[in-house]
Amino acid sequence: MSTMAGDWKMTIVDGCMPGDQLSLLNVSAGIARVELTLCAEGGQPLGPIRLVIPPQRTRSSVLADLVGAGGPVRELPHSVVVVSDAPVLVQPHPADRDAPETAQQPAQQPAQQPAQQPAQQPTRQPARQSAA
Repeated sequence: MSTMAGDWKMTIVDGCMPGDQLSLLNVSAGIARVELTLCAEGGQPLGPIRLVIPPQRTRSSVLADLVGAGGPVRELPHSVVVVSDAPVLVQPHPADRDAPETAQQPAQQPAQQPAQQPAQQPTRQPARQSAA
């Protein structure tokens, strides 16, 4: 995050999907007025989406829920521009990261092999020696 003319500005360029969550932490002692703008390749920017975050509080929202009537969010990755009048920490949370991996795939038990009985070895008769 860098300061620009008294405002705090940050850009997330990794590509947030509409189902991803964005957490904003106001670290200041005063109210933070935040504006978000979502930008997708080939589309018009969506926003600004205005949020008010109380002092030393967090606000977490799914991007698609924030856009609401501001326009449809396509299933494309979006960059997010965050501008605030107070210092805020911004943390994106991809939707698939919140689901534990074990919930996606059932645990597989190793196949049990039937108990093996020891192999019986044939008994060998001593070789007979011929009388010469």
